[in-house]
Amino acid sequence: MKKIILFAVFLIGCAAFTNAQVPAGVKITPISVEQVANDEYKEVKLADLSEVIKNAVKKLAGKTYDVKKVEFNEKKGLTKVIFVNKKDKNDEKTVVLNKEGKEEKE
Repeated sequence: MKKIILFAVFLIGCAAFTNAQVPAGVKITPISVEQVANDEYKEVKLADLSEVIKNAVKKLAGKTYDVKKVEFNEKKGLTKVIFVNKKDKNDEKTVVLNKEGKEEKE
């Protein structure tokens, strides 16, 4: 019996919150939040990079991944490569390489 009463109270509470309305005369202002990447990476073409970087990217991509995007940070000398899985386009991995083509942690 307790469970039935608690369930009824729960349903009434849910209905009360579902039907809550904004009083007349109250102006609602939508807020837009935009995240801006300020990491100084600029998009480049893989062909414009050194042979060392090209070879490292090809090795990392292997048969499983395609290169989606390549970005270069001139200040730090780092290359950020975003790979996408050939079979599952939702599967992405990002790798940061130094000038020698070795993986770095940002």
